[in-house]
Amino acid sequence: MTDKKVLFITYDLSGYYDCIKDEFNNQYTHVDYYNIALLKRYKYKHIFQKIYAGIYKLLTKKKLKNFYQLQPVIKELQDKTYDYTLVVRPDLFFDSQLTTLKNNTNNFIAYYHDSINNIPRKKEVIHFFDKVYSYERKDVKDYNLHFIPNFIYLNQEYKKNAPNYMAFTIMSKDYRFKTLEKLAAQFKEKHISYQFLVQSDKDTQSDLIHFIKERKNNAQVLDYLKQTHSIVDIHKYGVQDGLTFRVFESLFFEKKIITTNKDIKTYDFYNPNNIFVIEDVKAFDIPEAFFKTPYEALPESIYQKYHYTNWVKTILS
Repeated sequence: MTDKKVLFITYDLSGYYDCIKDEFNNQYTHVDYYNIALLKRYKYKHIFQKIYAGIYKLLTKKKLKNFYQLQPVIKELQDKTYDYTLVVRPDLFFDSQLTTLKNNTNNFIAYYHDSINNIPRKKEVIHFFDKVYSYERKDVKDYNLHFIPNFIYLNQEYKKNAPNYMAFTIMSKDYRFKTLEKLAAQFKEKHISYQFLVQSDKDTQSDLIHFIKERKNNAQVLDYLKQTHSIVDIHKYGVQDGLTFRVFESLFFEKKIITTNKDIKTYDFYNPNNIFVIEDVKAFDIPEAFFKTPYEALPESIYQKYHYTNWVKTILS
């Protein structure tokens, strides 16, 4: 164990980063951890504060509610010092708050698991950090960042059983829905079983897709993944091309994956037997043979390259 002090701040609704916190605790003597996604939502103290915040957002495009919500964390940390500080979603902080965090650490590091195209403020805060990692290759090239993909966050053993359906996905209802609906229609025509869940607050009906109103927690999603032959990944094409955690779940569970993300072909774990890439979301055909061949296991060295333990080593190197 290394005698260092680490501060880890993340925004995580799904538990993807729990393993990173645990690995920090395994490697370093002192670790402080904040998951700002779980902070109690800030309520304006009075109507005038709410009106001021509305005007401020109109003029600056920044949410004062974020400042108020995160400021107690900054106050807790303002007198502490660290050897390393890693922040996921630094765009949620105001500049003054990032300055406080920067002044209290020897190595100020950020990780972007969203593209700058998706969250433009990420571009504005790059200069605060000693090093910024991103999973988006375009951003790495355009803004001189350091590339690192997401990671295999799972570790626990599980019992492998025969699949209950051939394909599974879960996503929110947005512009990608037409692609998923087209895929569902194709599977229905070919008599390929599937379970497609789409979260929507509105009352929506479909003969092809099962709509849900409540968000599934990650434990529930993992249970679905264990029961499928293949995982479907309709990524946010046209917005960002970094590999989603669905891809790394497929590596852990040794499930085949059908994805719209063409960038996956550039990775050393790409294997057309395991991965089918939808090249054109307007016209595609998934061959039935894809479901009939077994998954081909990765070499251990490649698997470990994408494991969260290696991710930690890389990001604090």
